[in-house]
Formats: sequence, C-alpha cells, structure tokens
Amino acid sequence: MTLERWGEIKTTIKRNFAPEEQGVEDLIVDTADGQVKQGEAEYLIFQSPLGRTKLQFQKKPRMEEKKFHFSHRQGDSARVEYKFSDTDLVYTLKAYQWNEAEDDWREIDASSFQGS
Repeated sequence: MTLERWGEIKTTIKRNFAPEEQGVEDLIVDTADGQVKQGEAEYLIFQSPLGRTKLQFQKKPRMEEKKFHFSHRQGDSARVEYKFSDTDLVYTLKAYQWNEAEDDWREIDASSFQGS
C-alpha cells in the first residue's frame, strides 16, 4: 500500500458513498513498560453494501531489530525489546465491519475477498 493508492481509495469512497466520519488516531500498543504509541492511523467510516465499514490506513516505523532478554532467576520473566527505524515507515490498510451484537469493529479477513 502506498500513500498515493490510499488517496485514490479515499477519493473513490467519497465519490460513491457519504463518509460518516474521518480522522486520525494513535496506534497504541501494550508493552512491559506500559502503553506506547507505535504509529498513527488515518480512518474513514462510511455506509457500504457490507454495512457500516471502516477503512484504516496505518503508518508505523519499520521494525529493524527484535531482541529477546531471558532471565534464569526465579520470578523474573523474559522480555522482548524492539528497535524501530527513525526514517522508514510501513503502510498497512485494514478494513473493519461494525458488529451490532458486540457493539465494536470486527476486522474483515482479506482472504475472503480473493476467489476460491
């Protein structure tokens, strides 16, 4: 996914559907050190033939290194340390459908869009 393609998708949705809401939200991840902002996501909520739909374009720094720290002391747990790039970003597009029963967004599996 690229920034240009995301722009094309937004334009198409705005042309064909009436957006209910759009904006930017932080991507928060729970770590051993507490909650940490890992990136941000631009989102667009609209009514589609699938029902209420949310597209989320995520921007996160590229993970460069993953270190495992083990402890052999009783009661001490292992932890994982991540090193992220200061310059490279990874872009991801996720689609969600509103679930009335759970009153929450449920991610749409991308493989369901491919032919069998």
